[in-house]
Amino acid sequence: MSHYPTPRERAKRAFGAYMDFLETADWLKGELRGPLLLYDLSMGEFRLLEMLHREGAMFAPDIARRRRLHKQAVAVIVKRLSKRGFVMRKIVKLPPVEFQRAHAPASKRDEGREGIRTSVVGLTKTGKKFIADVLPTHTKMMKALMRALNAREQDTLSHLCRKLRAGNPVRYFAELTHEYVEGDDE
Repeated sequence: MSHYPTPRERAKRAFGAYMDFLETADWLKGELRGPLLLYDLSMGEFRLLEMLHREGAMFAPDIARRRRLHKQAVAVIVKRLSKRGFVMRKIVKLPPVEFQRAHAPASKRDEGREGIRTSVVGLTKTGKKFIADVLPTHTKMMKALMRALNAREQDTLSHLCRKLRAGNPVRYFAELTHEYVEGDDE
């Protein structure tokens, strides 16, 4: 006869996993912070350079959304990196969005429309060369740290992290409202 965990036991298990996850993430960041300091980079600066290296130039609001940062935090990081010549920020004006004339207020129907202004951030030649020099060293350090896990465990860790980020809205709201969801006694 199997024992179903009580709500208190499930909460304790979930909180323990959460604390283990946070402590491990903090430990990894700490281990990787030192080598980045040799290049005079913060983790945020490195992550921005790596994202621009991987995906190319991006709109600043998209960077903020993807990194889950405030626009002002992105602006500070971009300013520091642009002072070093690694990134360039350019203000662009996007074309206005098309919409039917009836959707505009009557007082504005005859006015011309303008698009919004936003900034695009991209790597300079110096930035591309710099991140190409930093990335292999950082990757080697990360690979050495991840050797504690075999290949299957690394794949499982990646899968679990993606699953956790994606979430399960039904279970989330059920837990908040203390409703039982079928299959929740795992």
